[in-house]
Amino acid sequence: MIVFERRACAILYNLLRSRGDARPFLMPVNICSDVPRTFIAAQQPVDLVDIDAETLSIDSKQCLARVRAEPQRYAGIVYVRTYGSERDPTSFFDELREIRSDLFIIDDKCLCRPDWSGEHRSSAADVTLFSTGHAKYLDLDGGGFAQLRDGVDYRRQPPAMNDWFDLRPPETSWEEYRGRIADMVPIVDAHKRALNAIYAEALPAAIQLPAEFHQWRFNIRVPDPERLRSAAFEEGLFLSRHYEPLAPGFPIAAKLHSEIVNLFNDRYFDEARARRMAELTLRHLR
Repeated sequence: MIVFERRACAILYNLLRSRGDARPFLMPVNICSDVPRTFIAAQQPVDLVDIDAETLSIDSKQCLARVRAEPQRYAGIVYVRTYGSERDPTSFFDELREIRSDLFIIDDKCLCRPDWSGEHRSSAADVTLFSTGHAKYLDLDGGGFAQLRDGVDYRRQPPAMNDWFDLRPPETSWEEYRGRIADMVPIVDAHKRALNAIYAEALPAAIQLPAEFHQWRFNIRVPDPERLRSAAFEEGLFLSRHYEPLAPGFPIAAKLHSEIVNLFNDRYFDEARARRMAELTLRHLR
């Protein structure tokens, strides 16, 4: 089943409230702040986990160890596809299900290329979540959808005045929304390829993350990234540095954040700006 709402966080909120499981979810410590904010609104506790140094996603070994030690402690897990990586987590999900067959698995692909057909969906996930909101892979200024496994309980919750994630039903139909995605994705793909090629050719390979992490933005690790950010703004350019750990004491996520820079490759940048940003980065490194 596919569900479609004004925001991906609205889907997440509806799911959590529909389930009503008071046990915590495992969640990576470096996640978009809207996600834990949604969990708080849904009165759903979380246990934070560091990330893996290679995959940059939630540390699977730590998660498996926690679930093995206390199989009934957790309601589920939020697995975030870091920077839009399409690395398949199904084997990890299968290991979790061997320990707890009913563990609720949310595959957060909000930074990934929207997969409206479910072609690249992990068969082991209960929920595969996508966003077309601000600054996502495809930015439609709003909208989110999810593919739900058979039997997943989903009930739209009543809107309230303080629902920052907007629980009102979408104004457009799923068919119209899906059509916009299908029309726009090839254009976005081509734009990203063009800008990524500029960055990849101009910047040293040693500072570039592996290619799987350049889908959402082009990601590099540099010394003193805040100085580069300030220089970019002084030049009339901009960059981002996602995501800061939600709490101290998580060394891998802290190390990544101390170096990471996300270079834009979406509609907010063109090829001229990308070349200027690459040259500015080279000056920073020198």
